[in-house]
Amino acid sequence: MFARELIAKTFDTSGILYRATELTSAFVALLKTHYAEDLRQRSIWVIDKFGGMQDAELNSLMSSNVGRWGAEFERLSAIKDLEL
Repeated sequence: MFARELIAKTFDTSGILYRATELTSAFVALLKTHYAEDLRQRSIWVIDKFGGMQDAELNSLMSSNVGRWGAEFERLSAIKDLEL
């Protein structure tokens, strides 16, 4: 994505930041599958839910939930590996 100029990378005191370029919206608009639409909807949800949070708030939320979320991912992985 970086090589195709779909994202721009910048550096500051908080680390590496990625942002959309002028080409990003046009490229995303070309994606017409159900998967792409689902991804758009999930992206909107993430922005609505977490977009207004400060870095410290988001870090605290992630730290306090990573164990629970990790367990959920492990369960999903185990279910996928079952042969029914």
